[in-house]
Formats: sequence, structure tokens, C-alpha cells
Amino acid sequence: MLEALASTSKSAQVGARSPRNTPPKQSAFFRLPPELRLKIYEYALAIPNEYTDRPLIVVNDRGNSFTSRGRFRALSMCPSWVGQDGTARNLLSVNRQIHDEAEDFLYSRHTLFFLNSFDLSRLGAFLDTLSETARSRIRSVGFEICFFVHSQTGVPKRLLKDYERAGRLLMEKLPQWSSVFFYLDPRFYYPSASVGGRELSARGVLYLATVFGAMKKDLHFFPLPSIHRHVMDEAQRLLRRGSRSSQGGPSL
Repeated sequence: MLEALASTSKSAQVGARSPRNTPPKQSAFFRLPPELRLKIYEYALAIPNEYTDRPLIVVNDRGNSFTSRGRFRALSMCPSWVGQDGTARNLLSVNRQIHDEAEDFLYSRHTLFFLNSFDLSRLGAFLDTLSETARSRIRSVGFEICFFVHSQTGVPKRLLKDYERAGRLLMEKLPQWSSVFFYLDPRFYYPSASVGGRELSARGVLYLATVFGAMKKDLHFFPLPSIHRHVMDEAQRLLRRGSRSSQGGPSL
């Protein structure tokens, strides 16, 4: 697949060196209908994930590999697309037309999904590493939610308030962002755990639903236990009243 696309780039270069009165020969790939080219991109960029059947760009952060000082803050991250074998990067580098078509397909049809190991305080620096056109094409963002996890090695403890700050930053950086996907990790979701007569997990879902619902985003929680589906109705009632959750910032 990539070999054929690479030959497209080579033929374009050869055509550029041909005499001016000889029009460059168009690659057979570009003579394919756009719908078929999109199918090829879909096949080339398909990467299975363990969370859902929707296409995800699963972003991990392997920690502080570089300095985090001053203007080099973005280099403090070592982000990676989990499961990606270099195909996307190779595809984007073939030539300008393939780059534009593949970039549009990749970012407009995939959910940019941040694992719990990703430090949300670095979200802005990470988004700045993406091109302006890539950011303008992102429509869906997701988060792995691990309730009752205090911390991971090298990863700061997440607060519910961190998600609200992340949401506001996403609204600033991603002009086409319209939906948010929350993956509720079943290993760290305990429906029966409660304080003050209220389930902690349900309270967390309610907080996220009201915060991101107030941002006018389409919400998707998966897998949401049936005993907590009423929380979504409660969030809708709060939003209709124009009310925001007044809870503090309990840690996840």
C-alpha cells in the first residue's frame, strides 16, 4: 500500500523535471474516485484499540524524557499514538495532496483519546505540537476515566476540576470540536462506593456531564452501568435550569 503511494511521490518529482511543454503524468492513485481513496486511507490508518469500536488516536505520555522548562515545555512530553506503527506518519509525508486528504480523514473521523497516564496540565503544550490545520479538523476528543486511582508513577493525581480546565482549553484550541467520549474504566469504577449517601462514581459522571454539557458538546459515556443511567437525566435537568455543579474538586 505505502509502496504504491511512494511511487506516486516519485512520479510527481519526475514530472517536475520533464520539459515545460510536457504535462506531468498523473498517478493512477489520483485518478481513483475520492470515495475510493478515502477507503484506502481508512484501511491504512485502521488501528484496533481495547476501549471501543470507534476509531481512536490513543495518546499516551511516557513521561519526562526532556526538559520541561520555559519555552521547551512541550519537549517534556514523550507522547505516543498507542499501536501506531509509523504508517500514518509515512502516509502524511508522501506528497502534499495525500497529506491533506489523509490528515483531514485522520483528524476529522478519529477521536483524539487521552489515556489516564496523560498529564492534563500538558494538554495545551501537546495541542500546540499539532499543525493548525490538524487542530481545525478535530471534532471528537475522549478521556480514559479511572475513578479511585490516586496516582500513577510520574503522573499527577487528576482532579475533576482538571477536566473542566481541559475542556475550556480544548474549546480555545479546537474550533470544530463538537463531541466528547468518556471511557469509564471498569477496573476503577465502583458503583456501590458512597459518601454521604451518594455514589462517588455517579457523582463523577454527573460532574462531567454537567460541565461538558454546558459547553454544548455531545456526550458519550462508555460503558455506563445501568444503575447510573439516571445520572444523565439528572444532568439534563441541571442544564435546563442553567445550573452548574457546585461540587469542589474531589480526586479521581
